[in-house]
Amino acid sequence: MVLYLAGILGLAAATVEAQDEVEEETSEQFRIEELPGGRGNLLNLFFGSPPELPTDRGKLIIQAFRDDNGNNRRDSGERSLQGEIVCTVDEIEYQVPAFIPGLDLSGHYEVSCEGEDYLPMLLEPQIFIERRGQIIRIEVPCQYLGPAGE
Repeated sequence: MVLYLAGILGLAAATVEAQDEVEEETSEQFRIEELPGGRGNLLNLFFGSPPELPTDRGKLIIQAFRDDNGNNRRDSGERSLQGEIVCTVDEIEYQVPAFIPGLDLSGHYEVSCEGEDYLPMLLEPQIFIERRGQIIRIEVPCQYLGPAGE
């Protein structure tokens, strides 16, 4: 019984080695490279990996408000600024309010904002997407630069 079991294990090991040699020859012949992270299926071999799901990427929501009392917090009565501020993320300009999807997991992004009549006081100019599907909301307090009393 022991010899029979040893024979079966030896045959299985030889089969695995032969299969690895065939796969290696096929890979060289067709110039197939195995990507890190394990083997894929046949569809991945011909069509590549499936696209990431929208829920895998981070989202950034930027809103701006007129900070009348200068405390850098949104208080009741302080109005939203629609179309008065422009923010740049990853070298792309967005009109505020902005919804920016598709940020890479573990991605580091720098945010900068400017306005013609307002001075945005961005408290955290750098964001980091640390988990899948993370949604980051930024409220930008802005000081009015026009004549006093308006």
